[in-house]
Amino acid sequence: MRKIRLFFIVTMLLSGLFFNSCKKSSSTTETPVVPAAPGEFVGSLAVYSQATDTMLAYFLKKNYTRITGSLELYTSEDIDFKKYLINLQSVTGSVRLYKIRNTDLSFLSKVTKITGDLQISACPELTSLAGLSKLDTLTNNLIVENNPKIQNLNGIGLVKTITNIYLTNNPSLQSLTGLGSLTSILSGISIGENPVLTSLDGLTNVESIKANVDLYNNVLLSSLDGLNKLKNIDGNLTLTGLPALSGLIALSALNDTITSVSISGCNSLANLEGLNNLPHIKKDLRLVSCLSFKNLQGITKVDTIGGTVELNKLAAFSSFTGATVLKGIKKDLRIVECNALNSLDGLSKLDRINGDFILDDNLNLVNLKGVDALKLVKGKVQILNSDQLSSLDGLEPLKTISGDIDIYYNPKLSSYCALKPDTFSGIAYIGFNAYTPTWAQIKAGSCSK
Repeated sequence: MRKIRLFFIVTMLLSGLFFNSCKKSSSTTETPVVPAAPGEFVGSLAVYSQATDTMLAYFLKKNYTRITGSLELYTSEDIDFKKYLINLQSVTGSVRLYKIRNTDLSFLSKVTKITGDLQISACPELTSLAGLSKLDTLTNNLIVENNPKIQNLNGIGLVKTITNIYLTNNPSLQSLTGLGSLTSILSGISIGENPVLTSLDGLTNVESIKANVDLYNNVLLSSLDGLNKLKNIDGNLTLTGLPALSGLIALSALNDTITSVSISGCNSLANLEGLNNLPHIKKDLRLVSCLSFKNLQGITKVDTIGGTVELNKLAAFSSFTGATVLKGIKKDLRIVECNALNSLDGLSKLDRINGDFILDDNLNLVNLKGVDALKLVKGKVQILNSDQLSSLDGLEPLKTISGDIDIYYNPKLSSYCALKPDTFSGIAYIGFNAYTPTWAQIKAGSCSK
């Protein structure tokens, strides 16, 4: 009996082993390990101090020429990177340099390809990108930020295509020279807080920017020279805090649609001359706090604006000259604190506003003449705080208002007779004017005093 029991146990154990062996072989697939190619360092090479430069010594000893991850040098300690990286030719990832004390980038002198970002941050002694003379491929972004002595981008002249350019807070950056081989930017550019930058020279061969152009707080930037060959911006043009910018003439080659134009704090800019070949603005046109801005010359081919038109705090704005073919605004028209404006002259072709029509705090607006073809406002009509407005003359063509009418705090307004829509779907709120009739009185003919 004891022999039979022992035989049974051994049989069960062997059966289990056989079953598990079969189960493993049927459900498990082996992933083959691909050995590194000759000269290939697999993974990222990161150095944070002299204590970790043993990795660099290992890199040199193995005679590596390629890195399949990133190269990250994050140290202000004295390390002879040129000694260790002398054979490096390509990085299949990003190169990030932070606080290194090198005076140039000659330790990357053999690198031809970076399949990621090139980031140079807070490097106290760099004056340019000298040393990158063989780099011809930079797949992602160029990021240059917080470098106190960089004056230009000389040294990276073979790169033809790049994804984004970010240049931020470089107090000695005077120009973008060094980018002369660039012809295409696959996404956008963001250039800001560079206090001695005077132009965009260096981008002189760029013909296409596929996303946004964002220029901000470059106080000496007086022109956009350098973008003279640019034919299209498939995104937003945003110009903010550029008090020396005197014109947009450098953008005269733009001949394709643009998403939005937003300009604020550009106190030397008088108009939009330079955008004369733009056929369409897909979304918004916003002009805010530009003290010398006078009119809309420069958008002479734009017949439709696909979003909101906002004119706000434009002390010198006196007419809509330039908007000679503008027929439609697909969202709001907002005119606020334009105190040199006394009428709406220049909007003679505008026949529809698909959003709100807002006039607020325009202290010298006398009447609304100039909108000779305006037939439709799909949102509200709001007229507020216009100290010199005495009548609504000019609104006679307006036949359809789908939203409310708000007319308040216009101390000289005494005539509403021009406001006689055939279709009005909202509610009229009228008060605190020189004459304050009800909507019923206006409709009945008691429209002036």
